[in-house]
Amino acid sequence: MKQRNGILWSILAGCIAISLIWTLWLPNLSHQGKLGSNNAAKEEHPAHSNELAAGPVSPESAMAPIPDYDREEERVTTQLSLQGNETRAHTEAAVPSSQAKDAQGKPGKVAYLTFDDGPSRNTERILQILSEHDVKATFFITGRAAENYLSTLKHTVQMGHTLGNHTFSHDYQRIYTSVEAFKADADRLNRFLKDRVGVETDLLRFPGGSNNRLSWRFGGRKVMNAITREMSKNGYQYFDWNVSSTDAAAVVQPKEEIINAVKGNSAGKDRIIVLMHDMDVKTTTVEALPEIILYLKQQGYQFDVLSKHSFTFQFLKL
Repeated sequence: MKQRNGILWSILAGCIAISLIWTLWLPNLSHQGKLGSNNAAKEEHPAHSNELAAGPVSPESAMAPIPDYDREEERVTTQLSLQGNETRAHTEAAVPSSQAKDAQGKPGKVAYLTFDDGPSRNTERILQILSEHDVKATFFITGRAAENYLSTLKHTVQMGHTLGNHTFSHDYQRIYTSVEAFKADADRLNRFLKDRVGVETDLLRFPGGSNNRLSWRFGGRKVMNAITREMSKNGYQYFDWNVSSTDAAAVVQPKEEIINAVKGNSAGKDRIIVLMHDMDVKTTTVEALPEIILYLKQQGYQFDVLSKHSFTFQFLKL
């Protein structure tokens, strides 16, 4: 009898131990299963990080500020050019001067060289190269850069080049919060140019382009539509580009890549607006410029500055 009772107690203790182990282990197994299921779901349906071709931007969301707007804008600008803007713009852009003759009367092929973000330490060298090749260009400048290069700006105008408005601050968080904020910043640059350089401009290039998506973070998905309408209503003509030099793809893009990008992106186009950058770090853009000019001349292009009556290329159609 004692032996039987001992066996029964052993069996009972074993059952209790198994039950206790099962009770403690099952929730953990279930939790791991849920994690595995969630991870599998994430792999099957990854976060839409590529939804915005312009970069890792979640529009209209409360996210931390971008630490370096200029560098991010450069990457975005290049991505826009390389990942769809140019292709889409061929069919959607407002291009009023698409006839065989330019609106200013220039027949044949016309190239408009444009430089953003200047003036800089490189501007005088750019002006020298343009002069050597008898070419005029359009400089979309910012106020924060212009304050340090007043004599260079005046020299640019004296050489027959055109100045365009690229906003005073070039600060996405400031200019793209609202229509009023953008207009105030752009108007500030125009007042600066009138007071300090003696010129006024009605030419405008939006930082990042007219359909940039970084603006969504600060003003919502429709902010660029509202801004482009308001600025057009106030007499500005805005210009994007249909040829990217890709000099913003890296802090210092190799010279040959810049040249090859212009060659490839200009192929088959009679009217081209070429995007380049005039910044201290863009030394290879300056190095590539003579070869770009010579190549375009060989392809039969004449050169001109942008104006309200010239060929216009816009990503965002009003």
